Amino acid sequence: MNFTVGFKPLLGDAHSMDNLEKQLICPICLEMFSKPVVILPCQHNLCRKCANDVFQASNPLWQSRGSTTVSSGGRFRCPSCRHEVVLDRHGVYGLQRNLLVENIIDIYKQESSRPLHSKAEQHLMCEEHEEEKINIYCLSCEVPTCSLCKVFGAHKDCEVAPLPTIYKRQKSELSDGIAMLVAGNDRVQAVITQMEEVCQTIEDNSRRQKQLLNQRFEALCSVLEERKAELLQALAREQEEKLQRVREGGGGHRCKRQLTRPYVFMECLPCGGDKTVIKVVMISKGVRCEAH
Repeated sequence: MNFTVGFKPLLGDAHSMDNLEKQLICPICLEMFSKPVVILPCQHNLCRKCANDVFQASNPLWQSRGSTTVSSGGRFRCPSCRHEVVLDRHGVYGLQRNLLVENIIDIYKQESSRPLHSKAEQHLMCEEHEEEKINIYCLSCEVPTCSLCKVFGAHKDCEVAPLPTIYKRQKSELSDGIAMLVAGNDRVQAVITQMEEVCQTIEDNSRRQKQLLNQRFEALCSVLEERKAELLQALAREQEEKLQRVREGGGGHRCKRQLTRPYVFMECLPCGGDKTVIKVVMISKGVRCEAH
């Protein structure tokens, strides 16, 4: 495919060239993409070297001392959209190259270097000296200015430096700041993920303890209900025996005396021995009881 023919109308317009150049700027180094250009799963592009720098900043323990190679595996976040990029065993070198972007960069550079397609160089002019280009930077006032302003103008007593030097320095500082922010954000995300995992573990443990507590209380209630049924049956048998003796006319005086003591029924009932007590204690401690 001939990309040059397709891009000629676009490259011929200065404004379009500026817009295209902005699309070809790496968000890390703030320069035009340098080959090889890799495309992330989120469809954003990075210079492979910049992707390597971001990866090493996000994974400081993965970088071996004195080695320029990238460890395999690991992850980092896209500096443009914060999407997490998970690397395979090939590391950064496993990311797919964006050959289309690389071809566009080649065409852009070729067309930009051609006189017929190159736009007229634009310079910012000094407001005080309209014929002078802004070419120096006043370090004292922190503003760009021209040479005449330094010689006999408002900045003659100020400390100045060449504008390209300041540009490179500030761009480097900005790139380092972006890399630090990316790495710091990744560490914060890692802490948040760890806290979420801890919260999830606490919730899971609490849910298991509630389930275990319910099971133990259900078992205790079952033992108590069983004992209640036994006592009611014993009480019914005792009642039937006493009524039978009354009907048969035997022991009338003794039955009359017992009837004046309603609680005698409970006193006469068996307490169930140690079996029920043992069951209750074992269940309360979480020990399974076997029926005997």
